[in-house]
Amino acid sequence: MFEKLLVIFLAVATATHTEKPSQVDAPDALDFSYAQLWRYAQQQCDLKGIPSNTFTQSWLGVRRCLRNTLDVVRLNEDSMRLDLGNQEEILSRHCPNLFEGVKCFNPFMDMVKGCVNEESYEIFQALHNWFHDILEYLCENNGVHIEYDKEKHDACTREINKYIITCAAENLIATPEVNRKTLSEENCNALATAKDCLLGKLKSCGVFANGARLFYENFIQITSCKNYNPKTERK
Repeated sequence: MFEKLLVIFLAVATATHTEKPSQVDAPDALDFSYAQLWRYAQQQCDLKGIPSNTFTQSWLGVRRCLRNTLDVVRLNEDSMRLDLGNQEEILSRHCPNLFEGVKCFNPFMDMVKGCVNEESYEIFQALHNWFHDILEYLCENNGVHIEYDKEKHDACTREINKYIITCAAENLIATPEVNRKTLSEENCNALATAKDCLLGKLKSCGVFANGARLFYENFIQITSCKNYNPKTERK
């Protein structure tokens, strides 16, 4: 998870989107992609009179800020050699700058907030909060919560997509046109069970498991399930 987190920072620092968006429906917290979020925000800003080149320039500002904040070359090198023996050294070197790097997204987030409706912006904010929460988990006392085992990490990296699909297929209810603000108790229980299923499969990979847990905790807050307490023990 830490390596993937670093890759995200590096990807943002070295790449940008330039495509002209086609018509994109509003995203939902239970079914979205990063590309969809980007295209939707760009489309909505265009409708508000903010042209696509201004939108792209705002994102390029994030890129410039990250490149100025992070030691990109060293970060890339360290992410490749991270292991139990050096995680404290590497985290202490990069975590302060990574926290500063999160702030680079603020101007872009402010622009998006002015373009999309409140319910859609909640998704952007939940992603931003999730990213920050992962950093807090990883970086607290330079990795006190984690034991980075590269072999287990690599295994989880290979299997995590399969785990997500399996747990969703086994537990989630296929209901068309679900509104996240009006989810039923059955829907909430299914989401919680799918989350527990995924955490169980990631049990040997604590960093991944906590990343999944934090994702669930952030996104459940923007659904009607945020106050849901299961009445029966979940498997």
